[in-house]
Amino acid sequence: MFSVGQKVVCVDDSWPESVKQLYLSLPVKDSIYVVRAVRVGVRADELIMDMRRVLEQSLLLVGLYNPTNNLGVEAGFAASRFRALDELKQEAVEEHEAVA
Repeated sequence: MFSVGQKVVCVDDSWPESVKQLYLSLPVKDSIYVVRAVRVGVRADELIMDMRRVLEQSLLLVGLYNPTNNLGVEAGFAASRFRALDELKQEAVEEHEAVA
C-alpha cells in the first residue's frame, strides 16, 4: 500500500485516549508526512480495550518519534489513517475537471 519515502496525508486524527497516553507525537489531520518505515502492526487501541489483536499495515513517519516497547520496537500508526499525497492530488484534479 505505502512505501518508504512516499508522501502521505493524515486523514484521521481522532485518537482514543489510550493511544494519546502511549505516544509522544501523533499525526495531525491534513498534514503531510514522509514514510520512514512500513511494517505489520497491532492496533494499540483495540489491544488495550479488549485484548483483540488486529494486524494491519503500520507506518513510521519522518519527524514523529515515539518510545519503544521492551523489545525496542517503536509504535507506528495505522496505514488506514493516511492517504497517498499523489492520490489526493489526482482526486482534486478530477473533481476540478468535473466541475469545469
